Amino acid sequence: MALRRRRWGWLAAGLALLVLVNLAVNPWFARYRSLALMTGYDWWFERRSVPRETGVQVAMPLRGAGLYPLIITFNDDKGMSAWLGSQVDFTVEFTFADFGRWQPHSAIFEPGHPLYAAYVGSYYLKGRGRPLSADEVALVAEFDQRRLALPALGLDFDDNHFEVLDSSARPVNFAGRDWTSHDATVSTNCPDHSPDGFRLSHLQFGTPPQTAQHFPVCELVARIEVTYLVDLDLTIGTYIIAANTAELEQLSEEVVHASVVSVG
Repeated sequence: MALRRRRWGWLAAGLALLVLVNLAVNPWFARYRSLALMTGYDWWFERRSVPRETGVQVAMPLRGAGLYPLIITFNDDKGMSAWLGSQVDFTVEFTFADFGRWQPHSAIFEPGHPLYAAYVGSYYLKGRGRPLSADEVALVAEFDQRRLALPALGLDFDDNHFEVLDSSARPVNFAGRDWTSHDATVSTNCPDHSPDGFRLSHLQFGTPPQTAQHFPVCELVARIEVTYLVDLDLTIGTYIIAANTAELEQLSEEVVHASVVSVG
């Protein structure tokens, strides 16, 4: 009986080891590896975030939109303070195109996919002392793209590009609040590139497929909708960047304007 128990114990340990090895290295398990690791990553940053500090949270429904099913948190108070030239607290929350079934990478890298190059999420900026101007809203978007998103994928700040080609603003109302919606066409680098070695971002997005492109400059459409909470000196911004207007509008309707904003 004791021998049988030991055999079952070794079998269970062997199966567990096999699962762990597959999760760690098998490209077809890239999505599950990403979710396992990014859940811990998000927990670490969320506990020190502006939403946690202020009690303000934008909850976006992700199911059915083709997006990665986790909103990931990142804080960069120091970087945003230097970028804007004043002391602020800054948190960005984001998600992106999900992995296809048994695909080793997110569809963010696939030019033919509707969610190619797309991000959806929220900004939280505290301590500016006033609402952001339209130029400052654009600066926040540029910081996110040039200082955070593109370097994470492997394109350093000195080599990347972001330019607002045209923009407009209008008032909107959703989640029980008034917002200013800033729409823009931007010229920036798209994410497709051939990997030249392992990067930590491969754990999040998977390993990009081989391509003749190297972060090509392309035109994307963007929307940032901002509202200001005077009592907290807090700007909330929801944002979308996408390859075309149709996809932006769909994400706006199904995800951003279906959000719930909780305060306190």
